[in-house]
Amino acid sequence: MKQLLFTLLTLSILACSNKKTCSDFHEGKFGFTDPDLAHIEITRESGSQIEVNTKTNMEAHTEINWINDCSYELTYVDIKNAPKEFDFMIGKKIKGEIIEMNGNNFTCEVITESTKDSVEYKLLTEN
Repeated sequence: MKQLLFTLLTLSILACSNKKTCSDFHEGKFGFTDPDLAHIEITRESGSQIEVNTKTNMEAHTEINWINDCSYELTYVDIKNAPKEFDFMIGKKIKGEIIEMNGNNFTCEVITESTKDSVEYKLLTEN
C-alpha cells in the first residue's frame, strides 16, 4: 500500500512538472493549428520574430517586447519578398496575450489597430 501511494505521488509530481508556462512559448518555432494557415512558419528568438509564408516566400520581421510573462507587443521592422503595398506595415504594432495553454498548443488574444481575435498556435520545436 505504501508503495502504491509513493508511486501515485511521484506520478502526480511528474505530471505537474511537465506543465508548460507562458515563458515556454517565448522562443522556438511555431505554426498555426488552423490548416488554412499551415503554410506560415513563425520563429521567435531573443527579441525578434520572423513569420514566413512558405507559399509566397514573404517574410515579416518583427521586434518582440515581452511586457510580462504572458503579454507581448510585436513591432513590424521589415517585410521581405512582398509587394510595395505591404510597406505600410513597417512600424505597426500588434499586442498579444497568451490566454490558454494545452500541451504544446497555446491560444493568444491578438489585438491590432482594427481587430481583436483569438488565434491558436502550436509549438513545433523549442530553442
